Amino acid sequence: MNALTDSNKITQADRTDRVRIEVTGPDRAKTLHNLTTQEIKRLAGGTGCEAFVTTHQGKTLGLVTIHNLDDRLFLRADAASAEPILAHFRKQAVFDDVEFADVSDRTSETHIFGPGAEVKLAALGLKLPTGDLGIVSSEAGKSVVRVIRETPTTEPGFTLIYDRNEAADLSDIPTLDSSSFDALRIEAGTPKGGQEVTPDRLPQELNRDARAISFVKGCYLGQETVARLDALGHVNKIVMAGVVETAEVPAPGTKLLNGDAEVGVVTSSAYSSSLERGILLGIVKVAFAKAGTKLGFAGANGPVGVTVQTPPLRTIAND
Repeated sequence: MNALTDSNKITQADRTDRVRIEVTGPDRAKTLHNLTTQEIKRLAGGTGCEAFVTTHQGKTLGLVTIHNLDDRLFLRADAASAEPILAHFRKQAVFDDVEFADVSDRTSETHIFGPGAEVKLAALGLKLPTGDLGIVSSEAGKSVVRVIRETPTTEPGFTLIYDRNEAADLSDIPTLDSSSFDALRIEAGTPKGGQEVTPDRLPQELNRDARAISFVKGCYLGQETVARLDALGHVNKIVMAGVVETAEVPAPGTKLLNGDAEVGVVTSSAYSSSLERGILLGIVKVAFAKAGTKLGFAGANGPVGVTVQTPPLRTIAND
């Protein structure tokens, strides 16, 4: 078991490889409102939200978080989504008074999580935001640190954004490697750009409706497709989580089977040290995506079972 149950437990993970974009200009809220699935015009200062960036056809270019810093909007996404998102924004907003500045190369992004995270960051003198995806700016020495409250794993956490040339001193906090962090992401059911989030996916297939889609906002690019799917009541396939019956980890791209029939494909996978089994996220036909459904895949030594589960997967270890 590696669950962070100690009230003083705190861990950090480097997520600097993600993209960070500052959006400025008087049309910034209107532009992102028109190009994403969320109510950006009503996003209050110091708050944030998830949103899908969609094409004319309603396909998903990326899953982003957008934060209102009053004088600008701050957008983040996984690295695989950076190029298509920026190209799309600049093409669609050509007549808007808005600028998109990619600040990824000059900033760092560190996620600090665990029960002790809030106490630790407060002790460092950092202001802490309230509410999921809330954001505040704090002075730390000579640098300014943006602090975001978010939970990409199953543990409460905060993300720090700061100038790469003025690195925050976090040396006393244990560091988690990227593969271990990815396992925690999968346990939490958090989709990732380039794996679950790809340009051939429809937003509702990502199983993120409540967090990332407003079904009552005004017109936006791709809305017709999203609204039609909502009216129909379902998509044909959806992202689900699964626990492997053994420690075997199926590679992304592995077919998920119901008997001999292919019903889905693995998009992310890892070994979970808390469950002592393989875990995965996959895109599966809706008829086979209900929690408790038994699927399988062709393992190294024969068929291996997979049980569909609703995230967070870590709770299974405590049943």
